[in-house]
Amino acid sequence: SIVTLGAIALKLINFIYNVAVVRNLGDAGYGQFATVVSFVGLFAIFAELGISQYVMREIARYPEKTNQLFWNLVFIRLSLALIGVVGITAAAVAYGYPPDLIGGVALYTLTFVWASFQAPVETLLTANEKFNYVTSMSVVGQVSTIALGSIVLFNDWGFIALIGVGLLAMAPPTFLGLWAARRHRLLRRPVVLTLGMWPTMIRRGLPFGFITLSLTISFTVDSVMLSRFEPSEVVGWYNAAYQLARSLLFFFDGISVAMVPTLSRAFLSDVALVQRWYYRSVKVIIMMGLPIAIGSTLIALPLFMFLYGEQYLPAVLAFQIIVWDVPLLLFTSFCGNMTTITGEERAAARIYFTAAIANVILNLLLIPKFSLYGAAAATLVTDLTAAVQFYFILGRKLELPNMSSITLRVLFSSIIMGGTVLGLREMGAGLWLMIGAGMLIYAVMVVVMRLLDAEEVALLKRLAMKTGWGRT
Repeated sequence: SIVTLGAIALKLINFIYNVAVVRNLGDAGYGQFATVVSFVGLFAIFAELGISQYVMREIARYPEKTNQLFWNLVFIRLSLALIGVVGITAAAVAYGYPPDLIGGVALYTLTFVWASFQAPVETLLTANEKFNYVTSMSVVGQVSTIALGSIVLFNDWGFIALIGVGLLAMAPPTFLGLWAARRHRLLRRPVVLTLGMWPTMIRRGLPFGFITLSLTISFTVDSVMLSRFEPSEVVGWYNAAYQLARSLLFFFDGISVAMVPTLSRAFLSDVALVQRWYYRSVKVIIMMGLPIAIGSTLIALPLFMFLYGEQYLPAVLAFQIIVWDVPLLLFTSFCGNMTTITGEERAAARIYFTAAIANVILNLLLIPKFSLYGAAAATLVTDLTAAVQFYFILGRKLELPNMSSITLRVLFSSIIMGGTVLGLREMGAGLWLMIGAGMLIYAVMVVVMRLLDAEEVALLKRLAMKTGWGRT
């Protein structure tokens, strides 16, 4: 369908834009940009304390509380945002950053003010399963970012102007979300401010906040620590590798978040339905994650040459390490949402917090000796540890069928695919031939090894018909 093709096209355009940012800013400029984003992101949780996720679940379960929960969420986030603007900028000064980075940090913290309105609107729409509007907000935000960012890149205005783009691009999706909420009468007048609710909302949101804080530490502390030990060029190399690996998760975007309100209600009355979702999702993660990791490892060098050029070649090995985090990150992200559904968010908070502390310790040990490669290894080890813990935690609430057979068949299929790609690489084949051949061989192996059962095949056929791919 046109909508599906449009979504795919936008993801491709967004990927191309991100590549343009990396190339245009250069390794030093991109390193400065990544340092600002990572440093501010490290403190982002203090601008909302996990309350949004708690509010989303409560609105999904108790719609009659919508107005009160929404407006108090807005005012709590706005209050925290104003504190964050001052506090995080002061932290950048205390950390010893030069004036240009401090200015970038100050500008980027202003996104918290916009987010105090935008995030509650997204929370409201998600809780009411208005996913089309949530997706539209994301699309409008991406389009705004790309349009304004392209102007900055074309005029070579530098990383500070690019940070300003992120702030300006938040306005259109915020107004779109507010319009959608009013259209569907999801909010009522008057505006409700109940200060007495704030301690309870903050306390209930803290488990989610600890999860988000721990994830943020895991995702950003490596870049912040690299900026302390290494020049901006190294930070740029590492983030080029890290962001490219993260971009490979695009096929799973939105799925695990969209299922939270629906399955949160279902878990109260139909645990079997949640278990089926759990099994199918883990199977998809295995089937997608392993071949992506193997294939990406083999084509890393020509891929970096094609996308970023010679100045980013030191990032190739870091990418080959961190791309193995793709299946682990998919699994831990999915399990994080599953713990929200099953009411195990406190256990999830402990897992993420332990992983974050381990990540900091490993980075302190590995970055001084191995630079960006140590940072990549630290991320891989901590996510593997978290994945194992999640497997056992969710096993207390949900029964996951034995996955050894499907895992072995996927691994065998991925090795056959990888052998084909390796052979083509040794013969001097081009990048696109290796990618195309690898995808074709793996698709054939999916059929030969019967990785999809009859129900899954039927589901794919219905999806193809719905999106227009199955029409003749």
